[in-house]
Amino acid sequence: MKKHLLFFALIIINGYANSQTISVTLSTPAIPFQDADLGAMAFDDIDNDGDKDLLITGNSPNNPVQTTLYLNDGSGNFTEATGTTFINVNNSAVAFAHVNNDNFIDLYITGSSDVGRSSNLYINNGNGTFSITTSPFPVSNDGSFAFEDIDNDNDNDVIITGTGGLSGVGVGFTKLYTNNGSGIFSEVLSTNFDQLIYGAVEFIDAENDGDKDIMLAGQDINNNKLTKLYLNNGIGVFTVSPSTTFAGISSGDLAVADSDNDGDIDVIVNGSSSQGRITKLYTNNGNGVFTEVATTPFIGSEVGAVEFADFDNDSDKDVIVLGAITGSPFAVCKIYQNQGNNTFVESNDLIGTYLGCIAIADIDNDSDLDFIIGGTHLTAPIRNPKLYLNNLNSPLGVLEFNNEIVVSFFPNPATDIINFNTSNSIEIITVFNVLGEIVLTIEINAQNFKIDVSTLTPGSYFVKLESNRQSKTIKFLKHWG
Repeated sequence: MKKHLLFFALIIINGYANSQTISVTLSTPAIPFQDADLGAMAFDDIDNDGDKDLLITGNSPNNPVQTTLYLNDGSGNFTEATGTTFINVNNSAVAFAHVNNDNFIDLYITGSSDVGRSSNLYINNGNGTFSITTSPFPVSNDGSFAFEDIDNDNDNDVIITGTGGLSGVGVGFTKLYTNNGSGIFSEVLSTNFDQLIYGAVEFIDAENDGDKDIMLAGQDINNNKLTKLYLNNGIGVFTVSPSTTFAGISSGDLAVADSDNDGDIDVIVNGSSSQGRITKLYTNNGNGVFTEVATTPFIGSEVGAVEFADFDNDSDKDVIVLGAITGSPFAVCKIYQNQGNNTFVESNDLIGTYLGCIAIADIDNDSDLDFIIGGTHLTAPIRNPKLYLNNLNSPLGVLEFNNEIVVSFFPNPATDIINFNTSNSIEIITVFNVLGEIVLTIEINAQNFKIDVSTLTPGSYFVKLESNRQSKTIKFLKHWG
C-alpha cells in the first residue's frame, strides 16, 4: 500500500484552452497482465490509498481461465495482489461497489468457472483482501449487472441479467435485489423485467426526478432482441416506459451520460440488432423521452463495449467503441471526440478488439483518463490486455481563463477539511470528480475558507475557484478518515 505525506501546497496553475487533441500511448507494463479473452475488467481503490487498482478476468487458448487483482502504486504501475483466492472465470462480468457501508469497496463477479456458471460476492476485509460471503444471487454467465440505490435508503441494490443454471444451455433471467444496508440482499419478487440472455443493464435517472430508472437490453426466450427503459416510481417499483422505442440489441452494451451538457442523461445502444450491428445515440428531452441522433459517425459493433468518457478534459463526453464489425478489418477500437452539441468526429483508430471489454480511470494521477482494453486483439499479443495512457496531462477542462490566481491549500491528501488561502476573493467553488461530473458547489466571498470533503468517496478530485471572471483549478486526493 502506498503511503502519502501531508504537505502544504503552493500552486500557480494556468488555464488550458477548451479544445484539446485526444492523444493516447500504448503502454507495456513491466509485469504483464493476465490474458483477458472473454473476460471483464474494473478499476477501483480497494485499499483506500487514493489510486485505482484493477481486477481482470478471462483467459486465452494457451493459458488457463484466471481472475487476478492488481494493486496500483499510484503512478500506474501494477503488481499482483496476494491474500485472496478468487474463483477463476471467463464469459464474465465484474463490478466494485459498497455493499455493507463500511467504507471499503466490495466486489461482485459472475462467469464460467471450472465447475460451471458461478456468482460470487466478495466482501473487502479492509486490508486489501476479500472474502466470499453468502448471497442469494443466481449463478450466471454471458450477462451484466449494475449496483445503485433504487429505493432511496442509502445503500446499493443490484439488478442482474444473464444465463442461469449451473451447466448446460441455461435460461435467461433478470432479477432485482434490495440491500438491507449491511450487504444482505433480498430478491424483489413479481417484477416485470424481460428475462434475457446476452444482455446489458445500466441505471439512469431518465426523468430527472431523483430516482434511478433502468435501461435493459438483450435477447428473450423467443430470440427477440430488446432494449427497454423501466421507470422507477421512487420506491423501487418499475414499469416500462411507453415514450421511446429503442433499437433492440443483444451481445452488446449500453452507456449513459449527459452527452450534450443540457442537464439530462442520454443513452448509447450498441450491439447486434435486426438492422445489423449498431451503435446509436439517443438524446433525452429532460422528461425521459428519447430521440435518436441520426448523424453520429459511430461504427456499429457487437461482442465489444461502448463507454462515455471525457478524454480531452473539455467537460463534454467523448465516446469509445470496440467490437466485431461488418467488413475489414473485422474488429475495431475507435474514440470519437465530442465537439459539443452532440457533434462527434473520429479522433483515434486503435488496435481492433472483439470479445472485448474496457475499464477507464486515471491510473497515474495526472488528471486525465487512461483505459485498458481486454479481449481478442488484431495485433499480438492478441489476448493480453492493451493499456493506453492519456497524454493530455492537464487539469480538467473547466478553465475558461488564463489569469493567475495564487492558491495555497492543505492538507493534501485530505480526509475531511481542506483549508484554502487565495490571492483573490473567491466567489464560486466547484468540485469535480475525474469524469468531469460536479459533486459539490459552494457560493462564497472570501480569500480564506475551508471545504468539507468528508462525504466524498476516496480518489482524485478537482476544485475550480472562480473570482471576478477569473478561474483556477487545483487537484487533491481524498482519503477515508
